[in-house]
Amino acid sequence: MQFVILFVEIFARSLVFLLFLHVLLSLFMPADKPLRIGVARLVDPILYPIKRFIKPMNGIDFSPVVAILVVNLIEWLLIRLLSRLV
Repeated sequence: MQFVILFVEIFARSLVFLLFLHVLLSLFMPADKPLRIGVARLVDPILYPIKRFIKPMNGIDFSPVVAILVVNLIEWLLIRLLSRLV
């Protein structure tokens, strides 16, 4: 069971890292670069449902922040549930 918990932790940390990288790349890199396109393809399925409910305010998109909070919440819930099954 510890392997499953470790997998959940690594997967959640990887998603948070990709979301953070997406934000940084959108600030400093043009949209037509392959790295930015690749990261966007991985992250956009997570961000699109959130963007439907949270619109950008004054040009600032808060959907990555909400996505990071949701990923952390789901990680915490899954680890808590899995640790009770042991």
